[in-house]
Amino acid sequence: MRKVKNLIKYIATKVEKLSFLLEIERKLFGNHDEKLSKYLKMRFGFSLEALIATALIFGLPFGIISFLLLVKKNLLLATILSIIVFCIVFVLVKNSITSTYEFERSILASLAPLVFYEFSLNLEVGSVFEAIQNISRSKYPIISQNFKEILDKISLGQKPEKQLLHYASIQPSNDLRTALLTILNADKKATDIGKYFQEAENEYEKTNREIEVKILLTIIISTFLPLLLTMIYVFWDYPWLIFTVPLIQLLFHVFSSKGYRISVLEETIIAGNKLSELEECAELLEVYGKFLRLGYSPEKALTKTVEVVSEKTKEKLKRIIKRIRSDLVSLRVAWEDLVTGFRHPFAIISLKTVNKMVEKSSKDAGEKVFRIAAKLREKAMLERKRETLINAQRLKAKIITLASALLLGFVASLIPIIIYSSAFVFGKLSTPPVDNLSIAVPLLMAVIIMTFTNCKVTVDKNIKLQMIMAVLAFLFAYSINSLLQHLV
Repeated sequence: MRKVKNLIKYIATKVEKLSFLLEIERKLFGNHDEKLSKYLKMRFGFSLEALIATALIFGLPFGIISFLLLVKKNLLLATILSIIVFCIVFVLVKNSITSTYEFERSILASLAPLVFYEFSLNLEVGSVFEAIQNISRSKYPIISQNFKEILDKISLGQKPEKQLLHYASIQPSNDLRTALLTILNADKKATDIGKYFQEAENEYEKTNREIEVKILLTIIISTFLPLLLTMIYVFWDYPWLIFTVPLIQLLFHVFSSKGYRISVLEETIIAGNKLSELEECAELLEVYGKFLRLGYSPEKALTKTVEVVSEKTKEKLKRIIKRIRSDLVSLRVAWEDLVTGFRHPFAIISLKTVNKMVEKSSKDAGEKVFRIAAKLREKAMLERKRETLINAQRLKAKIITLASALLLGFVASLIPIIIYSSAFVFGKLSTPPVDNLSIAVPLLMAVIIMTFTNCKVTVDKNIKLQMIMAVLAFLFAYSINSLLQHLV
């Protein structure tokens, strides 16, 4: 697969130098996504026009060969299948390169709120350079490596702000670009994290609604596509092609599911992180910040905090106080142990920043710690809201998937009747007898593929249960309708 991808890149690089091919492509397809074209040019050395021209070069031979092989049997079938083969090859070649762009953009979009939050908090205790340095030391996919490259340029005398602005301008992700520009355009003390999160949440809800529509459309197509293909194959005297129905269904879902990567990645990043940890951390910092504002020393404020917080948080604080008193370690070291007790990324970032704040100036830290706690409260509320949206999206997908399975099972048992009824109307049976099982099995496989894909899209952990329910729904509808036919 990698060799094929390298071959595509090599040919696209050569096509980029052939202006007449690019001109033909522009006349055929018109204008393209400038951001994507710019990204491909920067990343691979060729434009989107060159990539599409390359996809045409790959797709045309496959389409022509398919047409020549089938034209003697049936001209219409040869035309349709050759077009399908051409489209499949074309899309596969194009997506083999553009999928990198989509994947990186999705990752960056999912990480944007987290990077924005960490960068903003780092600015409260240090400079832009220090904030870039901390992000580079984190383990963010793609972003940390990019920030290391920014540091290399800064070490050669470039200004941090200028490099960060350039990095923002070339981002494939609008979310990360907006986050970085918001930081650069805001005053050090005036970066409104709550406002940014609210805007990001509004954008997420908008994207979520678009994804819901796409999921609904995908399920509708994946319901009627197998039925349509089955009918075409049977009526055109090619019932042996029914086995391709699950394959085409699989290809359709592979291509259509790419638009859902943002929600999948978003859910994957927060998977395993307890939302309650965010609320727990907010409570801890809220109380701790209050005592720091009252003029208590960091150690004394921590002792006072233990008396107020919930039992779960109290146990974690008691352990680090014990370390300070028994093991004679510093508050900074003991606080690092506290950080390891949390898994939610926003909680970890907040606790690490508070440790730096207290270490620099405990007197000024109280108000800042209290503000961080308020930001965590806001974030927890937004995540609760987002969790509700995801669960609602998941429930809708389950209901529609089961309804589609019932419909496919019902219609699968009717196809033989439709065939013989049409033969009776037209006066002759042009198709050979079709075994009911040969129709039902491919459609059942299509249901399984559809259910599995929808579970992946909505990040449903009960994949096996949903697949069993879909299969049972299909078999129930198929059996009941078949039984009624025999009774009639």
